[in-house]
Amino acid sequence: MMAQYHRLKAEAADALLFYRMGDFFELFFDDAKVAAACLDIALTKRGADAGEPIPMCGVPVHSADSYLARLIKAGHRVAIAEQTESPAEARKARGSKALVDRAIVRLVTPGTLTEDSLLESASANWLAAIGRAGEDYAVAAADISTGRFELIACGVGELTSELARLGPAETIAQGKVPGVRAAPGKGGFDSLAGEAALKARFGLATLDGVGSPSRAELAAAGGLLTYLDATQKDAGVLLDLPRRIARSGHMAIDAASRDSLELTRSASGSVAGSLLGEIDRCQSAGGRRMLCEDIAAPLTDRAAIEARLHLVAWLHEDAIRRTRVRDALKAMPDVARALARLAAGRGSPRDLAQLRDGLAAAASLKQEIEAQGDRPHLLDTLLPRMAGHHALIDEFARALVESPPIDASKGGYIATGYDAALDALREASSDGRRAIAALESRYREATGVSSLKIRHNAVLGYHVEVSARHADRLMAPDSGFTHRQTLAGVVRFNSPELHAEASRVIEAGAHALAAEAAHAEKLTEAAVAAARQITATADAIARIDVAASHAERAAEGGWAMPQLTDQPCMEVTSGRHPIVESALSGSGERFVANDVALGPNDRLWLITGPNMGGKSTFLRQAALIAVLAQAGSFVPASRAKLGIVDRLFSRVGASDNLARGRSTFMVEMVETAAILAQATPRSLVILDEIGRGTSTYDGLAIAWAVVEAMHDDVRCRTLFATHYHELTRLAGRLDALSLHHVRAREWKGDLVLLHEVADGAADRSYGIAVAKLAGLPPAVVARAKSVLAKLEAGRDATGGIAAGLDDLPLFAAAAEPEGAPDALAEALDAIDPDSLTPREALEALYRLKRLRLD
Repeated sequence: MMAQYHRLKAEAADALLFYRMGDFFELFFDDAKVAAACLDIALTKRGADAGEPIPMCGVPVHSADSYLARLIKAGHRVAIAEQTESPAEARKARGSKALVDRAIVRLVTPGTLTEDSLLESASANWLAAIGRAGEDYAVAAADISTGRFELIACGVGELTSELARLGPAETIAQGKVPGVRAAPGKGGFDSLAGEAALKARFGLATLDGVGSPSRAELAAAGGLLTYLDATQKDAGVLLDLPRRIARSGHMAIDAASRDSLELTRSASGSVAGSLLGEIDRCQSAGGRRMLCEDIAAPLTDRAAIEARLHLVAWLHEDAIRRTRVRDALKAMPDVARALARLAAGRGSPRDLAQLRDGLAAAASLKQEIEAQGDRPHLLDTLLPRMAGHHALIDEFARALVESPPIDASKGGYIATGYDAALDALREASSDGRRAIAALESRYREATGVSSLKIRHNAVLGYHVEVSARHADRLMAPDSGFTHRQTLAGVVRFNSPELHAEASRVIEAGAHALAAEAAHAEKLTEAAVAAARQITATADAIARIDVAASHAERAAEGGWAMPQLTDQPCMEVTSGRHPIVESALSGSGERFVANDVALGPNDRLWLITGPNMGGKSTFLRQAALIAVLAQAGSFVPASRAKLGIVDRLFSRVGASDNLARGRSTFMVEMVETAAILAQATPRSLVILDEIGRGTSTYDGLAIAWAVVEAMHDDVRCRTLFATHYHELTRLAGRLDALSLHHVRAREWKGDLVLLHEVADGAADRSYGIAVAKLAGLPPAVVARAKSVLAKLEAGRDATGGIAAGLDDLPLFAAAAEPEGAPDALAEALDAIDPDSLTPREALEALYRLKRLRLD
């Protein structure tokens, strides 16, 4: 057995080996140590190897999926070694002590999952392969849980952005790829091999029909298909014809901007708190996956966006229509993933029923929509994809019981009346069981043992069982019973009559199970044969669900349909940040809406004002409105007019990347450099506090130069927030720059943040007031005011920010030189009335009196 194990482990390489032994998957040696620690299960020992005990742990086969999920989530790959014959077959073929043959039937990796228990229903599960031909790169991406297959050609500098869009569960490549973490593939990363693999896979004589992929795309496709063959072994893999994705067809958003804007995941890594989590009102899993893809890759084709928007508007304008459509979608099963499991040989009778119910629900939804009369053009292209399944629906409806079991091994999923021969076998089995029940009654009468029972187990089959004190009556030579087994408290027997009836039951039951399995196989073949049409139906349902979700969210929040234009502008009236507004409404607070108007004459807004005043929220909401509009959604505003954005950049907030040797300031500069190099006149850029992480003069100089470059060279729509008030001087020289600020007021010594964006520059930053709000100790606040007074006096006198501080020790108070601020005023500033006891207050008054007299 150990020799067989080592052979299979060599094949599994770095994957953990699940070695099937009866009802358990066992792991040995280092695999056992790793799995036991990850799964928090007992690590035991069994036998010896080279004189040392063999570490071992195991998990039950029936609950293996839950353990697999934890291992995959922890970053491990798992090879499944199954028994390929029964012990009886092994003994018959190779003798009484023959070892059962085993083989690796599947390599489970993060990007090759199909089981519901291992997947997130609302997210695609992409496997991405990176191919290269010369200096050209490409990504081949497949989600085998739904059959999606994409090819994307891109430069090496664009790989990270494309991978960020996909968010693959697993990325593979032939060798090292600059800036990308990828596991080694299984070979096949060659354009000629890739071309041959694609033609063989889809039965094509030429690839003209899929857009004549480039050599890099073919290399990526070859690597991906080779990896799927190696990991899935003989299992079928559902894949659609590959779609070539043009990078210009969707808004380019780099990984840093996606993280900053929290499009599909919040900063904590969850959907809750992200834009996706805030707008999702989908009724189906397929709709949620499509919504996620739409938000990750907003369109840049104006006609395609407007087609989506008109469908949303059609559902938004009629609440009753929208409710009916959403009710029809509510019971929609996940047709795409059920089909993929069936194609992979991992399906169940319940997956067949999901296809039946899903396709029937699609037909009903089609009728519901057609009854509405006039409809947008997009529906005219979607509705035909939802038809043509009547024969399949009828066949599945006749063949399957209403609610089939997940486990097919016990049968019971083929409906009565579908197959007369199967019904007869079931009747024979049922008659046999009734005969056995009658036999039990006869045996009780004959023996006088009222507690006698006929039982069944996997070892003995059907047998007679009595308590030990009644066993003698059945032990008699003329009793007609044969002793089989004695246990504590009970004795078991057989009889010729019971054996005959049991044989009939078992034989009929086995034939019935075989007949059901044959029907299930035939139904599965019919479903897989119609895979392309079923997938088209699933996509159409998902698109309608996404539109209904947008319409519902717009109705909830009073959102407006955006107007698109080819001119580079952004005009938003009463715009809101959807996530922040929702959070505030939960606490009973009101979100302050703001306008933005970026156009040819004021394409760069320089925004000043205090921290916590709302600058970052204002910047982000503008970016999110652009994403929502181009994804095909209404937007949180009373009116919006938007020129198509080809690239979106967000440099709002940053953190260090110590693993790559980058400080926070270095990360900021790298991201800013990427914006200056990649942004075009059709882009939208939001920048916040450029230059914070270095000295004041360096930071101001960098911010100054970046503003000039954005205005003079890039010339795109830009929102630039800063605390460097010196930058406002640029308004006199840069004709497309306009000044704006977030409003704030001080009232009785306290700062009141109004969260309103107004024209003009802020009068000051209110930093010390914000520090006081944050709870900085009163003495420190007072000292800061003193230092600020000197800084501002020096700047006014000499133009130097630090002028006048030569005699002011850094971070410490010192004796004030001539011309220092009034001592009485300073003493007053240092008093915190709320912290004084009555006695301390009296003493403070005496001190102030002495200062006045002095």
